[in-house]
Amino acid sequence: MATVKKDLSTSLIIKVENGITESGKTKYAQRSFSAINPAVSDDNLLNAGTAIGALQAHTLGTVVRQDTCTLSQE
Repeated sequence: MATVKKDLSTSLIIKVENGITESGKTKYAQRSFSAINPAVSDDNLLNAGTAIGALQAHTLGTVVRQDTCTLSQE
């Protein structure tokens, strides 16, 4: 049986600096955007995340692409 990937969805997660912990490490807050077209290229998603991060009051930490799907055998 072949494994089939279904119901692919993509989210864009932007992590921004949100203070300092008691131990002196940087804390991060997440901004999540769902319902992103799974066909979008990594370069375009990074550019969009960087542009959105520039609009934030806090400093941009990282841009994350999260792909989720259901696997089944047919």
